[in-house]
Amino acid sequence: MKKIIHLIFFIFFIFFINCIHSLIPPQPINPIKNPQNLHYYQIFNNKEAYGVSITGPNATDFCNSFSYNGNKGYLVTFTSEEEWNWGKENNLTTSGLWISGSDAEKTGVWKYSKGSPEEDDFMYNLYFDKCYSFCLFGSLEPNLIKDEHWLHTSGSVAVPYINNNGPLALLDRYVCEFGGYEEPHIPPSPTTGSTVIIKRLNSFTIDNQLSIIFTNREDSSKTFSCTTITRIDSTSVECVIPPGQGKFTVIIKDSKNTVNNLPIYWNYELPMIGGVYPVFTKGSVTTITGANFGTIASEITITLGAPGVPCNNIIITQAHEVLTCVLSESLTGNKFLPITITVSTNTFISFKAAIFYNGYYYSGFLAWATFETSMIDYASNLRIDGQIGHMGSLYDDTLIQFANNTLPVQNGNARWILWQNAKYVGNGNFVYITGPNQGKPCILKHKSIIGGDAVKATWTEDTRFVIYLDTLELTNMTISSYTGVLTEYGGTPPSFTTPNKVNAIDTIGGKVDIGIDNYGTIFSKITVFFDGQSVDFERDYINGELDVQIPSGFDGPYEIVVRVDTLNTTAKSQFIKYNEPSIVNINRVPTTGGIVTITGGSFSNVLSNTILTFGTCSSLTVLVPYKSYTCSLPAGTGTIPVTLKISNQSSTTTLYKYQEPSITYSNNIAQVGGILSISGNNFGINSNLIVVLITGGSENVNVTCKNVVIMEDHEKISCLSPPLLPDTYSLVVIVDGISSISPQYQLEYFNSDLYTNQDKADLLINGKDLPDATTLSIVLNGIDISSYCSGSQALIKCSNLPLTVESGTLSITQGDKIYPTIPVTMKPWISSISNQLLDTIQTSEVTITGRYFEQPIRVLRDNVELIENQDYTFNSPEEVVLHIYGGFGLNHTIVIENQNQLKSNKVIYSFFAPELLSVTQVEDLVVIIGRNLSETTTLIFGSYEPTIKFINGNRIEFNLEVSKSRNGDIYVIVDSQKSNILSLDINPILNSIKPTPSSFNRTSKITISGKYLFEEDSNNNPVKLQFQYTFKTPSVNSPSGFLLNCLALVESTDYECDIQAGYGQFEIAAISKSLLISNSLQSEYESPIVLKVLSQVYFDEPIDLLISVINFKIDYTQVFIEDRECTNVSMIDQTTIKCKYQSTIPPSERKGGLNVKVISANLSGENQCLVYSTLYDCELLNNCSGHGDCNRKLPKCICYQGWRGQDCSIDSEKYPPQPEPPIIDEDGSTTFPGSKINYTVAITHLVEMDLNDNPVRYLSLSEIEWTNRTGLSSSSNFYGGNFNKQGDNSTVFELIIHYFSEEGEIQFAGETLYMPENSIKYQATILGWKFSSELNYLVTVFKSKTDSSEVYNCESIETQSRYLKNQYQIQTFSTSLTGKFASRAIIDDRIIQTELIQIDKENNSKIYNFIGASTDDNYDNTKFTLRTGVISPRFITKTIIDPSFGQLLRPEDNDEDTNCSSNKWKLPVIVVISVVGGSTLVGTASVFYYRKLKNKRSMKRMSISMNSMKD
Repeated sequence: MKKIIHLIFFIFFIFFINCIHSLIPPQPINPIKNPQNLHYYQIFNNKEAYGVSITGPNATDFCNSFSYNGNKGYLVTFTSEEEWNWGKENNLTTSGLWISGSDAEKTGVWKYSKGSPEEDDFMYNLYFDKCYSFCLFGSLEPNLIKDEHWLHTSGSVAVPYINNNGPLALLDRYVCEFGGYEEPHIPPSPTTGSTVIIKRLNSFTIDNQLSIIFTNREDSSKTFSCTTITRIDSTSVECVIPPGQGKFTVIIKDSKNTVNNLPIYWNYELPMIGGVYPVFTKGSVTTITGANFGTIASEITITLGAPGVPCNNIIITQAHEVLTCVLSESLTGNKFLPITITVSTNTFISFKAAIFYNGYYYSGFLAWATFETSMIDYASNLRIDGQIGHMGSLYDDTLIQFANNTLPVQNGNARWILWQNAKYVGNGNFVYITGPNQGKPCILKHKSIIGGDAVKATWTEDTRFVIYLDTLELTNMTISSYTGVLTEYGGTPPSFTTPNKVNAIDTIGGKVDIGIDNYGTIFSKITVFFDGQSVDFERDYINGELDVQIPSGFDGPYEIVVRVDTLNTTAKSQFIKYNEPSIVNINRVPTTGGIVTITGGSFSNVLSNTILTFGTCSSLTVLVPYKSYTCSLPAGTGTIPVTLKISNQSSTTTLYKYQEPSITYSNNIAQVGGILSISGNNFGINSNLIVVLITGGSENVNVTCKNVVIMEDHEKISCLSPPLLPDTYSLVVIVDGISSISPQYQLEYFNSDLYTNQDKADLLINGKDLPDATTLSIVLNGIDISSYCSGSQALIKCSNLPLTVESGTLSITQGDKIYPTIPVTMKPWISSISNQLLDTIQTSEVTITGRYFEQPIRVLRDNVELIENQDYTFNSPEEVVLHIYGGFGLNHTIVIENQNQLKSNKVIYSFFAPELLSVTQVEDLVVIIGRNLSETTTLIFGSYEPTIKFINGNRIEFNLEVSKSRNGDIYVIVDSQKSNILSLDINPILNSIKPTPSSFNRTSKITISGKYLFEEDSNNNPVKLQFQYTFKTPSVNSPSGFLLNCLALVESTDYECDIQAGYGQFEIAAISKSLLISNSLQSEYESPIVLKVLSQVYFDEPIDLLISVINFKIDYTQVFIEDRECTNVSMIDQTTIKCKYQSTIPPSERKGGLNVKVISANLSGENQCLVYSTLYDCELLNNCSGHGDCNRKLPKCICYQGWRGQDCSIDSEKYPPQPEPPIIDEDGSTTFPGSKINYTVAITHLVEMDLNDNPVRYLSLSEIEWTNRTGLSSSSNFYGGNFNKQGDNSTVFELIIHYFSEEGEIQFAGETLYMPENSIKYQATILGWKFSSELNYLVTVFKSKTDSSEVYNCESIETQSRYLKNQYQIQTFSTSLTGKFASRAIIDDRIIQTELIQIDKENNSKIYNFIGASTDDNYDNTKFTLRTGVISPRFITKTIIDPSFGQLLRPEDNDEDTNCSSNKWKLPVIVVISVVGGSTLVGTASVFYYRKLKNKRSMKRMSISMNSMKD
């Protein structure tokens, strides 16, 4: 039954769709006109018109069928932000309107729909998150739901955006646009510039005067032209867009001043975000990679998150591709994405940018796609900076926190539900399905499983999983379910997309496109090795290729390897093989021999590895390296097999032929036969190889003319022709198997014994038994020529005929004897040419003189007919003047042909050979000045053929190529004419000097980089290259102008040099051949490095300040504290400066202190290292009991005479003896003899906190493992341990305990501290702590513990506590424990101010609860517990804190009533200082001090011991 219902529904749906197709679409009525582009727009409501909604494909077809005012319609294309905003103002972007755009051809690659002017233009690429002109998609769009290939508007009226939908989705309305088909179409260009094809230039004349000018819409003074315009066909051209950025209007103008009537709006491609290094706090610097950033940082704005937080101080670190910016406010409560970037008013919002985390990139997208689509079609197709994407997994808490902080809030607050790259393998275990860890164990971090164990029991290897990012709920889904994906990039070595491929290239070298995956990020170091040597390349991110520049070479195959940082492609998996030589053409020379040019590909540039098999062709010469040779071929006939072997590879055999024989003249002959005299070319010199045939006629004869004789080598032969009927026949000459060229020469047999031929200008009359010419009347065409003729018998010769003689009938009579008339056609004869060497540019007038130029004539130049009165002037039958309008080359021929197709002899002329006058270099540009140059000029420099940038008749410009250009000869070839040779020595160019050299104490290594830094010329001859050093800072002993000792790292570009110690600034120039000096690069020595302030400084107390500095020259040194100068600067030693500081600048809010800046020889260094020392109160010392003065710097009471004790409360005469020295055991426990009450102080935890003061993790010292206990002296012990048992293999904990039997002072972090007698100082060091974020900090937790009360005179008195600056005090009735903390700590060798915090239920309760303190405190209510913490900012290697503890004595109270009814006891007073798990590190100082209780007191002994205490 269910199947029947489905069938009925399907039939109904097909009927419904057919109904829509059969509808006649409505026609546009009063559409809206856009004043920007003058196009018309109209919304059509299919539901109102026909009662049915419409699909996207149908809407496309409907719009394509419309027209308005002669403009063809199409589904609206929003191609700019301005057009979209105008559409928004006119309600054309309201939700539910079909618009142009489809990815039906390739899912995820969106183009404008068919039928639009922009058809097939790229709109958006989902895999690179790249928008080309405009695409305002929502954060969830376009998704990858199956078959959703069409676009429509969505969102609200105020905030519309673009959405994608399927082919069967139905909407009521769609928008049609009219106009644009008649307009030129220019696709956008990347900001790096590109070659574009401009179409629909129907109304323009495409010639060399066509101009295409772009004007910036924001600043009309900024314009550029599309250059190198090349005609493709009658309606389109190709031209080059230069690098740039912004939006423009375009004016197109042709030679007829035709200008586009309608405005053309154009823009560079929108910026694209690739990878991002995220930050979250104000003032932090983020790095963004991508494309189309341009080069003008001031025209870029960036915001992060939504609402957007500006990222300012933008710096472009790599043109078009990489920039940095500084976050203006912290992203508290905000997400890092989306990123909104505007480059010169071109804006793009990226919701899918890849964010760098923990060595990988991650990007998220709620693609609403199935598992297979998400993993295979989406994630694996993504590329970031050359790294392949793969589906990711939420494998730890920090990644989850990172994802929550970065992934954007989606439209409608859609939840992030992410497919997981995990396969269930049983027992609660997973493995990765794809990616670099495929098949390895995978952890899915989750808090709960939806459905619990019952659902878990159904899991199999085919189960697929998702995790809800906000709640970390794990659930299984079917493979066909739809959800989002987190893509991870990285972790895989580079690999070739086509393994074991052998790439072919010509021997000249060039670019090879190597398809490669995982070739690193924009920050990766990529090296391409060809046959073990590094070569240049360019990265093509879009196509996933490295465009590798292969040098010239031979044979192969040779291995090519790509290294990304430290990872290489698989060995022997990609190769380059040089092509075998191929012969394309060999010019054919006459049988007289001559110079042949052999052209083709994969030739050599030298003759040492070249073998040419070509008969006896000699004098082999390289004409154009790798492309052509010349050799001298001797006289010969027929064919010759030719092969060329280059190194170990040979070409296929080419069959060479000498030029065909050609017949220019033959005498006609009587029907009785006779001697044929044949003139022409290429007859050779061996009559045995010549066959003369007479063919055709009415009887189609084919006979041989026998007895061939060479009359003149190559040019004239004779033979005995047989009798034939009077007729016209074809004359064919075959020389060594090669037949004369067509059309065949026509030979006439006539009905007479008489016949004529011609010798130059003379007429020859042949016959039999002819009488003496003096007895004959000889008339030619009515002109009596008898007096000009002589001879008899078989030949009469008529010479120096008058100018009136021309072709006609020859009549010979002798008295009444009349010979048959003979028709005579005089062959033109050229006797001279006035000028045989012509100008290449100017028109030359060349006079041709001779005889029988009988009209109509044809003048042939190089077998091409010239035009009378344009190319030549006919003056008379004896003179023709040629107008030769310049040209190039040798041995151009002139032949004159009469109306009978009789051709004259040839005369030749040539043009002046090319001549080079000068060659100069300006940076990369070389300019050659010369004469007789042509656009077809071949330029040779050294061993290669440069690409000509500009050329005219007297100037050539080309750019040098770093990898090829060397000093060498330079010449040109124009039409096989080689110019004179000039030599070009290249000026070196310097680009950079790295690193900064050491200043004073030693010779340093620097790398000088530049161009044309070679030590051999193009002929491998040595070139002397030197680097000159000049010291620029003034000094008596300033070294200057001396040469550095250098070694080439990369030939031509990089040298490593030794540079002596110095200071300030210096210059380096390269000198080639002792004459050619490069540009000078200015650099500098190491700047001053401010290490620390050596003096103890107090606010508002002037001081001679001592500063530890390196790299300074005191003669040129100034010192500033913040922005105030420290005066009277002098040098104590090479690392110490002294200056006068008034100490009036208030303390810095930065923990690092005031900034100390040292400027020396114009170089500066600074460090926030001036930290004021703390002034303490003596309040915890009873303000010295009124019997002394407080030294607030130590702090210490200075007792008046007659008083002693730390608080001056003990009469000198009653001062009690010191207790016994402490006993320190092997665990670090220290015990002082005492009585009455115990004190315990312990470091219990190390707690890492995040930016929001939330605990991240902790280590408990109760489980520390001590690995080192060493006695340093009789009063000092060292302890060291680790936390391996807690899974932390990096953190190390160290402690030094020092006992002071007598009072003294110590120095810590530049601060002097007072140590009372019988006290202990601790120096605690924490090393190797691995912070999970750069923004986190560490809290060292101390626990102080004693009895909650004390009994005195049988009365219980409660214990109390109080806090002061960097101090705390626990007070019992009889004694007090004071913890004193240094105001400073050492962080990675930097001195910073530190902070003491209180930790309890009200203060810092997050830490209190995190370490389980409440449980501990509730365990024993007879004890009083106080917890404090010392804050250490994030450190890289270590932090050092320096607490101290001492014992305070007081007089004993002898009046105390100890006879209480409840108990009689006496408890020793012991202060225990320990580390939980073992006495090692104490981060707080406890000082026991006394107070007066009564007038009569006796001395009581107190002691300190170190014991273990479990927290």
